[in-house]
Amino acid sequence: MATVEAHQHCSATVEQLLGRRVRYQKHKPGRHLSVERLPKDVFQIESVHRFGSRVILNDGVIVMEDAPTVIERGGRIALLLATGEELYFVKE
Repeated sequence: MATVEAHQHCSATVEQLLGRRVRYQKHKPGRHLSVERLPKDVFQIESVHRFGSRVILNDGVIVMEDAPTVIERGGRIALLLATGEELYFVKE
């Protein structure tokens, strides 16, 4: 995470990821991030829904309890939650 934060290219919102084709790379687990239904191959981010502070991608494939900080750098997308959980994708 420190490398991504120190060399961040640009910061974005989760909604700006709509339509992107990504592949799961890794995550730092925790109780505020659910990735149980996450495909291990390339997929498109098709929907972003907010319910209070909860953010849901692709109709429940990814569930985050809070809106993450989204950082793109060198073909990699990092979703960083304030609680310490992290989720990384590679852009395809």
